[in-house]
Amino acid sequence: MVIWPAYLTAGRTEGEGRIVPRREAVKSPRVEEIEAVAKELNLEPEVERGKAYPKTHWDNSGRVLVNKIGRKGAIVKQIAAGIKEIRAKSKSAKKKE
Repeated sequence: MVIWPAYLTAGRTEGEGRIVPRREAVKSPRVEEIEAVAKELNLEPEVERGKAYPKTHWDNSGRVLVNKIGRKGAIVKQIAAGIKEIRAKSKSAKKKE
């Protein structure tokens, strides 16, 4: 299954590719973050850099291939939640320094 950063991007509309609800979406998700969360979920991610989401063919943001274990929408929501968690942890770690 292909996971494009566009699926999780808060600044996009559903017509532009976002498939998670806006309140669960993430600002500027990177393929590295998607890969890290997919590893935690045991989805065996494989990053393909230089690939462009068809609706934004000029933006080579890359994509992540994962094993399909369940419904795509549910997996993408889990990845979005995981990215938010990672960002929250890194923010709290920076505040402690």
